[in-house]
Amino acid sequence: MTDASPLSLAVIGHVNHGKTALVRTLTGIETDRLPEEQARGLSITLGFAWRDYPAGGVDFLDAPGHEDFIRAMVMGATGARAALLVVSATEGFGRQTREHLRIAGLLGLRSGIVAVTKADLLAEDAWPVVLERILGELDGTFLAGEPVVFCSSVTGAGLDALHDELQALASRSSPPDPLPGAYLPLDRVFSVAGAGTVATGTLQGRTLTAGGEAILQPSGRKVHLRLLQAHGQATEVAHPGGRVAVGLRGVPAHEVRLGEVLCTPGAYEAALLVDVELTLASDAARPLRSTDEVRVMWGARQDIARLRLIGATAITPGGRGLAQLRFHAPVIAYAGQRAILRRPSPAETIGGATVLDPAAPTLRAKTMEARGALLDAVAGGGLDEIAAELASRGGGSVSVAEAARLSRRSAQEVRNHLGRTCEMLDDDVMALEAAVAEARQAYLDQIAEAHRRQPARAWVSLGGVRNTLSRMMSRELIAHVEKRLSAAGEIRLEHGQAALRDHDPFAALSPAALARLQEIEAAFRAAAMTPPDASALDAEDQALLGLLVECGRLVSLRNVALRQTLAFHVEALDEALEALRTAFPPPAEFTTGEARAALGTSRKFIVPALEFFDDRGETVRRGDLRQVADAQNRFGVPRNPP
Repeated sequence: MTDASPLSLAVIGHVNHGKTALVRTLTGIETDRLPEEQARGLSITLGFAWRDYPAGGVDFLDAPGHEDFIRAMVMGATGARAALLVVSATEGFGRQTREHLRIAGLLGLRSGIVAVTKADLLAEDAWPVVLERILGELDGTFLAGEPVVFCSSVTGAGLDALHDELQALASRSSPPDPLPGAYLPLDRVFSVAGAGTVATGTLQGRTLTAGGEAILQPSGRKVHLRLLQAHGQATEVAHPGGRVAVGLRGVPAHEVRLGEVLCTPGAYEAALLVDVELTLASDAARPLRSTDEVRVMWGARQDIARLRLIGATAITPGGRGLAQLRFHAPVIAYAGQRAILRRPSPAETIGGATVLDPAAPTLRAKTMEARGALLDAVAGGGLDEIAAELASRGGGSVSVAEAARLSRRSAQEVRNHLGRTCEMLDDDVMALEAAVAEARQAYLDQIAEAHRRQPARAWVSLGGVRNTLSRMMSRELIAHVEKRLSAAGEIRLEHGQAALRDHDPFAALSPAALARLQEIEAAFRAAAMTPPDASALDAEDQALLGLLVECGRLVSLRNVALRQTLAFHVEALDEALEALRTAFPPPAEFTTGEARAALGTSRKFIVPALEFFDDRGETVRRGDLRQVADAQNRFGVPRNPP
């Protein structure tokens, strides 16, 4: 077993066309393991075999040919990267040959080989006629133009040529699709004496390592990987693309459900809603409509879902469209995963689906169009296009986790790729550089407009700016540009307010208004701790008073008991604190009445002033007593009027 990813090959075709006999002859392994299969000469479960070639290993997934076992056939084709279509030379294409071929195409297989078995039962001069019929059947399918080999499992005729083609197929097949983590749909679960619980499947995505941790989805149960086997041999690392047996510690076999997926922790999430692109077969009996119920076959499981079409009222036979699958219980999938759709009754294959968003949000009428545009980008597969749609829908922001989920990449791969054109806003959110530049200008414009409307106001409400901008961009983007603008000194932020760096509210005042502002400030300064009644001022003076408060020259305090708002000059409060420090040097304590007497004021003013000092940490209250703290004056130097 090499470190290269093996080629998983789905062996498909009609019942009794010789699939199992051919695999046995090619590999020496009997895939019919059940007594009932051996007694009936009929495969009823998925069989497994392998053979190593110089170009790499090939895992044969022998699918039952009978129509009653379509689920097993889907399990075999899931995770496979190519198909070996087996056709009897004497019978030609059968009903299940065509259905298997169609299902394999719907599951995304794009290469393979056609083995025409039982060629020893047909005269060689009849081969050209059979070949012509087979090529006609293959026309328009993914196997059109692929090699066709006549062979016999009885005489061995043509097997050397088939081996050559298998080796060539292993060389030319594309590597497994990249996924954000290991993804192992469990198609068998059993107990082995001395080994405990063992589960098998075809590994997709990333490697598994013996001794590592994993999670079973959608149950969410954590398990320890006790051991790994590939091709019957123990291995430390299992590579995607091939069959893997996993010994699980910490869970009995009866608690592991067939169809669960063994995953890398954190790489995938279970969900009730899955967005897909549908393809309805041209021979479907009727169109697909919203609320139709379908059976979804994917991986090693099958689930019933109800449809919600996106951007259409119906999908007609032969058509394609977007839809949301709504499940009754959580399911697990990944973006890009293929699924087969069947009607529950009568049971028939009606088409296929490609998963676009495995953990989709609830569809809403007002966001349906935007959702459709995003899913179109996901169907295209380009991360840059996906990020652009996410940014358009998300107010300029791109969730790294969502982009990773939709693009089938890890979070770090998304950060690395988008880092060329995006900025990180936080650990999980990015924004296109153009969006950051637009947000920065919009932020400045918003404050500038507020200054224009009220030029004599020193500040703008920060909450108002953020709320207005949030209608156009995400809050993460707003916070990011706000932080950058503040750090660059382009805006000033203080106590929930903002202003442009060069904004001067005094420049907007007339000479008369400026003179009146100076008079008001002087009156409050002179009154010290018995300031004038601010409520007695007229409307114009009230506006000037508000400007003095905004600029920090006056401090507005509330006397809760009297339900009054009072204004003090900042220098008066500064001097009052120093007077208390002188009268009651720490650690001396004083009462409210003693403070009132020391400052020559009334209870109306001393109570809010002391509460202000408490809030600032300039005084410390213990019950009815206080003392002046040792901290330095925190008011700073007040601005003088121009």
